[in-house]
Amino acid sequence: MLAETFVSAGHRLIGDHAPEGRDYWSRRFWDREEVESRPVLGDDFRAQKKKIAEYIEEHGRDAGRVLEFACGTGEFTAMAAGLTSAKEILANDISEHALKITGDRVDHPGLTLRQGDFWTLDGIEPAPLVLCVDAIHHMGQVRKVLERLKTFVEPGGTFVGNLWTIDNYHDYQRGRYGAGKHLGRSALFLANAVVMRATGGRVRWASYRTQLLRSAAVEPLLHEVFDEVVEVYTTRFFVAFVCRRAAR
Repeated sequence: MLAETFVSAGHRLIGDHAPEGRDYWSRRFWDREEVESRPVLGDDFRAQKKKIAEYIEEHGRDAGRVLEFACGTGEFTAMAAGLTSAKEILANDISEHALKITGDRVDHPGLTLRQGDFWTLDGIEPAPLVLCVDAIHHMGQVRKVLERLKTFVEPGGTFVGNLWTIDNYHDYQRGRYGAGKHLGRSALFLANAVVMRATGGRVRWASYRTQLLRSAAVEPLLHEVFDEVVEVYTTRFFVAFVCRRAAR
């Protein structure tokens, strides 16, 4: 229970300070396939991927253009290429390495890869299908990330995404790192929170790069941001969803 105490105290100290993961993620990428291969944790990740694929096919198959933000290594970019009729797919990530893997993985004549920070991207026209999977919780305050993502959805268009939630966070971390390492990481997070609180958020470490919500809080937030919440699917570690922007 000590790790839970550390993390809970850290979140109280952090308050409204948004996660800051730009430098961290620009130098690396997350290997989802490696997590999916694990005998215990992998079940949930594979279930999420299956559901996202269903969402893309059911709600985005007729989309002529797709935008994906924080595409990582392109697993979901490849889904968009195979499951929709899109003539154009723009995939964005802050990591040059991740985009190279995406380019090697996805065979689509209309694919454009764009490196850059989600918060400073400009000149992108809204699209009928927008994706952001496994990343919203890393990109800033969740509400503000969702609000910005909505601006890229054209009127009448669809957004498909998911959020990592805190409900079973400690089970996940212990399963991935072991109890001892998870306790150490939790202590580091608390120390970071103390420093952030003392400096008004001016000093922060890479250990604070994720904002996690309770799964029960996700759907109410989606209703506040989007005009329509079409589907919500909850597993142990994630909530996946489909939302729409109202037509004009």
